[in-house]
Amino acid sequence: MADEKEMELISVLNEQERILDSMLDHQRRIYNCVVSKSWDGLESCVQHVNELGNDFAKVDSFREKIAPVSSSIYFAPSVRDVFLRVKTKLARSKVESQSLGKYVGAAKEFIETVMDECTSQQHSSVYTSTGSMKKNYGQSIVINSVC
Repeated sequence: MADEKEMELISVLNEQERILDSMLDHQRRIYNCVVSKSWDGLESCVQHVNELGNDFAKVDSFREKIAPVSSSIYFAPSVRDVFLRVKTKLARSKVESQSLGKYVGAAKEFIETVMDECTSQQHSSVYTSTGSMKKNYGQSIVINSVC
């Protein structure tokens, strides 16, 4: 039978698991928002993930006070299953976050390359009617337009 400290730790781990479940759900939504270009939905999901991250940090600091990770209590039969689920979900959340970061980074790099190619063609020098040289910078770039 689990003692009082184990029961308290199990309760905290269950709360962390609940937060991680919600965080994983919102991370999936963030990915879907990025792919579908739903920027309002993206902003809302990012805000929720940030709030959940803050909540998790608070619960985790409380968990650390109850029992540091190096403690053998995590291997007690009553605690081990919940602890392993939390660790697994935490690792999944980290992978989701890293893969989204890589996806956004690759998209950003691609767009920067395209924009550099488009704008570099407009940086040629031209001559004014008085014969002086002037740099020709485009006024604007139109994207997603059919000409």
